[in-house]
Amino acid sequence: MKRITKVKRPTRGYESSLRQDQTDATRTRILDALVRTMGKGVAGLSVPAVAQEAGVSVPTVYRYFRTKAELVAALGPYLLAKTRLMELPEVGAGGLADIAREMYRRNDAIDAESRAAIASQLGQDFRRSIMPQRVALIRAELARRTPGLAGPDLDRFTRVALILMSSAVMRGYKDYLDAGAAAAADDVGWALEALQRALARKRT
Repeated sequence: MKRITKVKRPTRGYESSLRQDQTDATRTRILDALVRTMGKGVAGLSVPAVAQEAGVSVPTVYRYFRTKAELVAALGPYLLAKTRLMELPEVGAGGLADIAREMYRRNDAIDAESRAAIASQLGQDFRRSIMPQRVALIRAELARRTPGLAGPDLDRFTRVALILMSSAVMRGYKDYLDAGAAAAADDVGWALEALQRALARKRT
């Protein structure tokens, strides 16, 4: 007679982790579908349209986002996390040129649908709402990298750096100079470090 061994059930922690992974995956699937739907035009943006694009039911969308407004509100933070455009890269001993190169690389890697969503009115409204946070982030990094720099000079340097590392400048290089992201990043990095050296000399 065969001995029946007791089957060990998965621990409750494992089950919870698996359930959370499934929840996160479905939420991401819905948000990806929202981005693709927006890429087709905001006029067609509706919860049923997003559900169809995601391959889930309408009730499933409402299980994760109680209203259409809540779904749309999740778009901005999701795109920021996906593109990492609000995170200044860690470049170790590298300088501002290395930061510029990585930011341009991230910008260049954005897929067409996400780019369309960012360019939409909803995307632009969100971008404007987080601009003070982005300015503060860049200002703190420049102050850290240029000891003694403060006041109006730091404010001006922050504004210049913000504009030079923007997608608008990257598009300008492409449209006016037929230059790619790498060439644009090299120029921008050179300009930022030249300005940083000039400001450092001014402080001494």
